[in-house]
Amino acid sequence: AYVISFIPVRSAGANRKPRINLTLTRSRKGGGRGGIYLSEGPIDGRGRRWRLLGLVILLPILGLRHGFLGPFQRPKPSQGAGLQFQKWDFNRRERSQASLTQVNYLSILSLSRHVAAQYACTLLSYALQKNGAGPDFLARIKQLEAHLSLGRKLFRLGNSANALEAAKRAIHLSDIVLRFCITVSHLNRAMYFACDNILWAGKSGLVPHMDQEKWSQRSFRYYLFALIMNLSRDAYEIRLLMERETNAKTQKGSCRNGRSGPVDNHGFQQLALKLKLQLALLAQVLRNNPPLLLDVMKNACDIFIPLDKLGLYKSSSGFVGLCGLTSSILSILTILHPWLKLKP
Repeated sequence: AYVISFIPVRSAGANRKPRINLTLTRSRKGGGRGGIYLSEGPIDGRGRRWRLLGLVILLPILGLRHGFLGPFQRPKPSQGAGLQFQKWDFNRRERSQASLTQVNYLSILSLSRHVAAQYACTLLSYALQKNGAGPDFLARIKQLEAHLSLGRKLFRLGNSANALEAAKRAIHLSDIVLRFCITVSHLNRAMYFACDNILWAGKSGLVPHMDQEKWSQRSFRYYLFALIMNLSRDAYEIRLLMERETNAKTQKGSCRNGRSGPVDNHGFQQLALKLKLQLALLAQVLRNNPPLLLDVMKNACDIFIPLDKLGLYKSSSGFVGLCGLTSSILSILTILHPWLKLKP
């Protein structure tokens, strides 16, 4: 705990100029309180300027370090000769966890911006090539895209450990289908990040004699498996919500389901009506669950990237850039608004 006190002390002489003292003490196990004390006292003009400058420099640093530069309450007069602020207690572990969370938030946001910029360059290169831009300008755009890709791989160093930790947490889920899909997805993401890190080492020159094409194919293969698991999880979530909506409508005794009697003899019309009702129910479920909708859109856009890189479904670079840019924008939305992220 720290205490900030403003203690006015009377000057020893009438002609002596006031000063401001700054004292920082830490609490010890054996006894006294720690604190920062500001007081008035006699000093000449030059010393006062230097002490004021030190005060202006040290207070923001100490405030950021120890967390007491917040909205202070109005000081109340005490029984002594001075004015004293209230004592501010805080938990250092919670503060460190909050700072780590903020650093993680900023790193993920920077990574998403790099990915968005990379696929924006891909889309721009495709559009300029279609419009007949100069080869020098196209080469610069492609070089910028390559640098952004390398920077993105640099930001992903260490993400394999985060994916493994997420897989360990997903093992304890009660739903067996969600447990399988999320755990396998995180394991594939961990392998994808590991291959991506090795690929970054090869492209940056740390491992010069490395088959980059082989490691690139491996990384995109693991990425495709992770996206398939994510889409399977989304389909399972959608099925559960649709069943819940259907049961709720059945319990309400809605007579809307009984209006399909006249078309019993027409199998095709009955099938079309059922399909129309299922699509309407799907649209209602996705409209009422924005996190699920964004996750479906993001995974659906992402899956075209490894399909194109692996040669399973070839598409133009412009379409790949558009899908990657859309997915990156959706990722940025989930970072800026955490309630849009699908949980668990």
